[in-house]
Amino acid sequence: MQLFHKSLLAFIILLSASIAAQNSEKAKKAYDKGREAYLKFTVDDYKDAIKYYDQAVAADADMALAYAGLAEAYALLGYEIEKNGQASKDYYEKALENAKKAVGKGPKIGLTHRALAQAFLVHDSKKYGQEIYEALKVATELDSTDAESYYLMWLHTENDKPESPLIRKSLQLNDHFFQSQYGVGLAYSKLKKFDQSIECFKKAVAINPKNYLPYYSMGNAYSQLKKYDLAIPEYEQALKLNKNINDAYFYLGLAYYYQDQNKKAVKHLEKYLELVPATTYRGEVENILKDIK
Repeated sequence: MQLFHKSLLAFIILLSASIAAQNSEKAKKAYDKGREAYLKFTVDDYKDAIKYYDQAVAADADMALAYAGLAEAYALLGYEIEKNGQASKDYYEKALENAKKAVGKGPKIGLTHRALAQAFLVHDSKKYGQEIYEALKVATELDSTDAESYYLMWLHTENDKPESPLIRKSLQLNDHFFQSQYGVGLAYSKLKKFDQSIECFKKAVAINPKNYLPYYSMGNAYSQLKKYDLAIPEYEQALKLNKNINDAYFYLGLAYYYQDQNKKAVKHLEKYLELVPATTYRGEVENILKDIK
């Protein structure tokens, strides 16, 4: 009888180990899918990432990386939703909640501290400025090869400097990271260095051709250079990927107007007034429409 109990105990231990291994593998596969979706940096992809990260947590409730992934996805989803004028508080709170869980379960993992910084950054960068800096300092100390942590440190402290050592370090570590390329492009645009910004936006498009942001920003850069013929297809592609970019209708309408394509100009400018009736540009738009008609 004693031998039977020992054999049963050994079987239970082996079975538990096998189940744990299967759950761990299941969690890893779900996490990898979530990470792949997240790195596309669009609203729909953030939602997909959250779905996969939730599956990872369901398979392994102690997986720190999955909680970190949830924090980052909720943070950027909330940010995009806020840009569209919708309430983002719940998303930011979920981001902080998951980030704190991530750090609690993986305090020696740089990515968990990076996720905490990301959650604080979108929630209130002024209020949590010191916490953001400290979290990223820990993140880079734990993993000095993480391009995303250096990008966030640049975004938090020197985002007006496209030649900053922080963003250069990020690009050196991973020149295929979408946010770094796009962020540098925006920084160059703010400095009115549009040729440099366009090159960065082109790199961002090559990394992720399904993200509307670099197309829209490239259209703006070309418009600033008065290259409206080049701006038009960029705006068109941006709207094809995301029809909710209200300002794109305005700038596209202007580009068509300056190219003497009045029918298309009217179409997009009237669409803009329909979407943003209280715009400060209403007088300018109405004057252009009168001039055309």
